[in-house]
Amino acid sequence: MKKIIVFVVLCGLIITANTSCNSKSKTDGNTETTAVDQTSKEPAQKKYIELAKETNKKMPMPIPGGIRMDKTEALSKTEFKFYYTFTKAPAVSAEEFIRSTKPALTLGLQTVKGDDLDMFKKDKMNLIYAYYTMDGKLFAEIRLTPEDYIND
Repeated sequence: MKKIIVFVVLCGLIITANTSCNSKSKTDGNTETTAVDQTSKEPAQKKYIELAKETNKKMPMPIPGGIRMDKTEALSKTEFKFYYTFTKAPAVSAEEFIRSTKPALTLGLQTVKGDDLDMFKKDKMNLIYAYYTMDGKLFAEIRLTPEDYIND
């Protein structure tokens, strides 16, 4: 549990660095999209439901740089979702945010060790990171598949 919180704070710092740059890069029409895998809608495993419940007891959790982690949720047998809210307006577009944050999240998952993260890897979970603005609108959603974060 502590490893997930450390990982979340670490990712928050990386995200903060990315969003506070205020760089508006040119988009070439190749914006990254995330495909929703509807193949596995089996109920979530009990261990992930419990993990979400225990993590949510500590929420909301402010993360330095204007982000707050609001909750986690075990969506299905293969999906676990993290919900965040920007506590100040993001300085970059959603596309730029995804483009700069996805590699940071992937690297964090590959390098940080812990029982909870190892459990995600062992069960080949799809991890979904949803970022909302203060008015409750979805700003960006990043989906990491096991192929993204498991080092073979």
